[in-house]
Amino acid sequence: MDFLIVADQIFILVLLIAAGYVAVSAKIVDPRATRGLSGLLINITIPALIVASMQVPFTPERLVGAETLILATGALYVFSFALAWAVSKAMRVPAAEEGVLQFAIVFGNVGFMGFPVALTLFGEDSLFYVAIFNLFFNVLVFSVGIAMLTEGRGKGFDPRLLANPGIAASVVGLALFLGSVEIPSPFIDSIDLLGGVTTPLAMIIVGAMLATFPTREMVGNWRIWVASAVLLLAVPAAYCCLFAPIFADPYINGIMITMAAMPAAANTVIFAEQYGADSRLASQIVFVSTIGSLITIPLVTTVLL
Repeated sequence: MDFLIVADQIFILVLLIAAGYVAVSAKIVDPRATRGLSGLLINITIPALIVASMQVPFTPERLVGAETLILATGALYVFSFALAWAVSKAMRVPAAEEGVLQFAIVFGNVGFMGFPVALTLFGEDSLFYVAIFNLFFNVLVFSVGIAMLTEGRGKGFDPRLLANPGIAASVVGLALFLGSVEIPSPFIDSIDLLGGVTTPLAMIIVGAMLATFPTREMVGNWRIWVASAVLLLAVPAAYCCLFAPIFADPYINGIMITMAAMPAAANTVIFAEQYGADSRLASQIVFVSTIGSLITIPLVTTVLL
């Protein structure tokens, strides 16, 4: 991809992020409203976008593409888990911080930013595959991800956490795709409209979230810079070198590399607070990696795609 074309598309998203940042900084929006808007995004607009994106005709090509993406996603996560463990050990991360750093390296912001960025770079067809990727993300983040953050504190995995709108929408959407079932109007039109809110809302929430972080406190830990570099640059580069030659579909590989280049998941902070991990460290790595991704995503997608 041409760098200027990619940068231009990402800059559109940056302006939306800036709008959210200004809204909170200028006290137009109460910072506490960010959590409510996040709930709207996670529970309503993203599930609507997932279902709408899977309302496509069943074709052998799409099925093969989905199978390729599933295998590639599995390979990426196995590698990411191993890399996160190795990086945390190499940096001699204190035990209290280890789970948060590993969580941040493994779980990128494929929900909040993955859908908008993929839509911007690859068009509407890519959302079908991003939805499948997010199905794996949700299953892993609510199982292995929680185990990372609660290691050694005796808090077990609750299977009921998997009963969430993101996973439900992915399963329903995939079932409708496999069964060639079309949602009739006006229901699909309403779902389309709800899903269309996701891109601007997600970017505004990211900007609003960044405005709540005290900048000076966010950049003082050298480990977050290393972890962010691994997340934003090393993981997509490793996928390109190790797995792209195996999964020889350039379109699927492009989506996979883009997902691998996402910053730390926005809900890293929420999960850290909920499960008693270091939420300050989680805030730092979300802040640094999100700001850094505004530069690295155009760079990665230009060089590797």
